Amino acid sequence: MIKVKAVIFDLDDTLIKSKINYEKMKSLIIDFLVSAGVTSGLLNKNMPNFEIINVAKMDLAGKVSQCEIEKILNKVNDIMNEVEMKSLGDAELMDNALSTLKELKRMGIKAGIVTNGCRKYAEEIMSRFCLGKYVDAVVARDDVSNPKPDPEHLLRVLEILNVPVEEAVFVGDHWIDALCAKKAGVPFILLRSGTRIFKEAEEMTYAAINTLKDILLLLQCGKEEIRNNY
Repeated sequence: MIKVKAVIFDLDDTLIKSKINYEKMKSLIIDFLVSAGVTSGLLNKNMPNFEIINVAKMDLAGKVSQCEIEKILNKVNDIMNEVEMKSLGDAELMDNALSTLKELKRMGIKAGIVTNGCRKYAEEIMSRFCLGKYVDAVVARDDVSNPKPDPEHLLRVLEILNVPVEEAVFVGDHWIDALCAKKAGVPFILLRSGTRIFKEAEEMTYAAINTLKDILLLLQCGKEEIRNNY
């Protein structure tokens, strides 16, 4: 029987109820990028942030120098950081988050976090909710060159934890999390944490849960199936 040695979590809307104003963030990013030279109408708020950034980079490549593109992307990162940090005061723990992390610790299973939030935001959340007692590693957006859905993000935290992909699972609420897990070869558990329904995530999911504590049941009853059915 294959033993799961690490559970990796997304942060926003998985371990915490996020209050980040993503709509405002996208509007600010798009407005800035257009003012910086990205073709008007090329970007829209239905695109995830990583796609907005990738499309902007390609569009700017023929217009400005690489050095200038890096300055523009640094400003985009600053915008994201500012919106994230402003949301901190309203963040709440997800139901059963702390008790689930405590039980994983008791079971001897490592816990990690991969978040497309910035490092400072993640550290403030960790401190505010005392998650550091139970979380063994955190990898934030600014810790990697290619954050989720690129597999680098997930593979980096597993490297820190010294756990191979075949002995880990990844828990998240978004199709970006599911795609990251698929690319990394890690079974994905979808947490239905809100009203959003992602068909794309369902198609890449080993299991779907409605509360974090259900992870414990999966680990106790289906360790071998998690790997064999993925």
